[in-house]
Amino acid sequence: MTEKNPTASLVSTGEEVLRGEIFDANNHHLANTLGEHGFDIQLMMTAGDRHEDLQFVMDTALQRADYLFMSGGLGPTEDDLTSTVAGELAGRDLIFDERSWEAIVALFHKYKLEPGDNNRKQAMLPKGAKVLANSNGTAPGFSLTFKRHGAQKTIVALPGPPRELQPMLANWLTDHGFKAVPQEEHLFLRFLGIGESSLAETLEPWCKEWGEVSFRQTFPEMEVKLYQPTLDKRVSLCQFATQHLGQFLTTYTRQSVPDLFTEFMQTNGKTLALAESCTGGLAAKIVTDTPHSSDYFLGGVVSYTNTIKTQLLDVSASDLEQDGAITPATAKQMATGARNRFKADLALSFTGIAGPDGGTRENPVGTVWMGWADADGCRTKRLNLLQERDRIRTAAVYHGLRWLMEDWLQKRYAQQLQVWSTG
Repeated sequence: MTEKNPTASLVSTGEEVLRGEIFDANNHHLANTLGEHGFDIQLMMTAGDRHEDLQFVMDTALQRADYLFMSGGLGPTEDDLTSTVAGELAGRDLIFDERSWEAIVALFHKYKLEPGDNNRKQAMLPKGAKVLANSNGTAPGFSLTFKRHGAQKTIVALPGPPRELQPMLANWLTDHGFKAVPQEEHLFLRFLGIGESSLAETLEPWCKEWGEVSFRQTFPEMEVKLYQPTLDKRVSLCQFATQHLGQFLTTYTRQSVPDLFTEFMQTNGKTLALAESCTGGLAAKIVTDTPHSSDYFLGGVVSYTNTIKTQLLDVSASDLEQDGAITPATAKQMATGARNRFKADLALSFTGIAGPDGGTRENPVGTVWMGWADADGCRTKRLNLLQERDRIRTAAVYHGLRWLMEDWLQKRYAQQLQVWSTG
């Protein structure tokens, strides 16, 4: 029998968070970090600074989980109520913690300041609570274990500022023996060119047989995660994805398309040049954002006007005048021109309409032609992308990089699947 994972609920507090004026980065960090340390997350909630609301969400959270991780509400003002409500739920009085007060005073003195009377409130903690030291702020955290709803419960109260919360959480996890599950024990699959709803629909038959997967969008890619699968479950999902989603599949790891592309170029020992129009230099930026891109990337031309396409990339002026720039012929000539100018092994070009206007019936906004030139000649491919300008441009670059390494990717995950299948 396997040991049951601990369960956790997450509650953030603060009117600014509740109204959406501050992004709730704390619950995002807590969910991710605790999940990686073996917790099953049950609920994620936010309450304002009203006593009855905070009491309701904290008690609801405790009904559903072994642990309640709180963020915020530990400050010096009257509407900072986490300690008060935690004490009420546990049936504990608040007592003044001298060591916490000394730490608060020391931090103020470090910056040549004196604490106010209201700061003493931050040293008032529920009786029996274990203090969590805060090296980056005045608010000490605490953990409090007690019986409620017929079981043992623990509140872990953390300060609101992320620079204070994150190291405090890490220390608490270490002190209590919670270790992160190694990434290699999970299975990650990444896809490009398919949305979450379509991906979920395609995977539904597999999930009905084997269990749920989690989805995470890292635009323009989608990531599917399977937590600590058995080997047969890992192989089954990979085989299913290869068979039914092969045109969108990029890898069985967390590597993004740009990361994979650098590995692809290093493995093959080739050089790259770029010719960009609608992407406006974004392809070069994405490529060079990845470490070690200098191993293969020679340079590029941002040919935003027809004149530059003609002068620097040898695109036919008559073709541009007669047919326009959004054609396979232009994409082919741009790629060939970049490869010749930079003397590169590979060249990739982009010409299209990123919007928000400029589209036509033949070439609506989101139309992008790509060119791929190498020693064997040049080929082209059309993309029909959706959404707004920035997303069209970003998606075009990712699709272009994936296109260049398509055969390599298929061999790569086929080899990995073979390794897993043979044990």
